[in-house]
Amino acid sequence: MPRYRTPKEYLDAARSPETSSEELRALARSPYDFVATAVAQHPNTEPDVLAALAPVTITSWNEQALAAAIAHHPCTPVEALEMLAERLAPVLDNGRDHHMGFKAGVLLCCNPKTPVQAIATLLHSERVAMQFRKVVARETRRRDVLNLLLNDSSETVRKQAQKSIEALDGEHSR
Repeated sequence: MPRYRTPKEYLDAARSPETSSEELRALARSPYDFVATAVAQHPNTEPDVLAALAPVTITSWNEQALAAAIAHHPCTPVEALEMLAERLAPVLDNGRDHHMGFKAGVLLCCNPKTPVQAIATLLHSERVAMQFRKVVARETRRRDVLNLLLNDSSETVRKQAQKSIEALDGEHSR
């Protein structure tokens, strides 16, 4: 790995479309949180690097942003998505400073590779706010997740899930 002198040089390298997967692997060990997030957003990042980047705790804004990038990446391995599902529940309570965690959770529930059982466990956690489940019902295009939400404890969530299913059915009948 070339010796980057400034945080901006690390970040520029992590964002560059020309950066190789080998260089991204090295950049993932950068001392800067924002560089790790940029690596997790890069299309050339390998699945094992994405898994290694998964934060152990997801409390700070930076950890939440990293979780969102990993949840959104199409190459994130199933095991990493399952780990995120286990770790995200505490920040899906609609609490202060949990905006990026909320986004990470929605992206996780919309990712077609996230196992439905991991999503079910997450959605049924007592920590997860009704508002989160409602947004998932509105945003996901996954019928299996919508079917889970049809049995939610909240009528608002159930109605949104039904509305989303009807919208999907309307798209398929065209």
